[in-house]
Amino acid sequence: MDKETYRFMYPAGVASLSLVFSHKALQWLCGTTRDDDGRETGNFTLFGDLLARMALTAGEGKGFRRPLTLSAGQAQYSEELLSTQWNMGRKRIRNLLDALTDMGLIDTNRSRVASVMTFPCIRGWETADGSHTDNTFFHEQREE
Repeated sequence: MDKETYRFMYPAGVASLSLVFSHKALQWLCGTTRDDDGRETGNFTLFGDLLARMALTAGEGKGFRRPLTLSAGQAQYSEELLSTQWNMGRKRIRNLLDALTDMGLIDTNRSRVASVMTFPCIRGWETADGSHTDNTFFHEQREE
């Protein structure tokens, strides 16, 4: 991934996020991951790209052939799309998502129709207009 294509982002309209990371997750976020061409991308950038997909309010997901109705704090995703965007094989994407789940950064629910992720490391967020939303998917991080 190049710097022009990917940069840390969070959902449009968010003024601030309240995040809680385990020590293991924070260490991972400070590291890098190589794509299939050997180029390194910061793990925080990868996580930020996932975070940018999060819905701030309930509604229908966008950009998918079969969009789902999402709750605030959820994101619809496709391993195939991530594979293309991040230049990594689908098996590698699945392993990466599993590692993020193990660290408490995301939770995933895969089905034949669509896949949805939540962000249990986010306590809540504040929008530019000053409204605050608690993340119903938040859960306290526990060190192993």
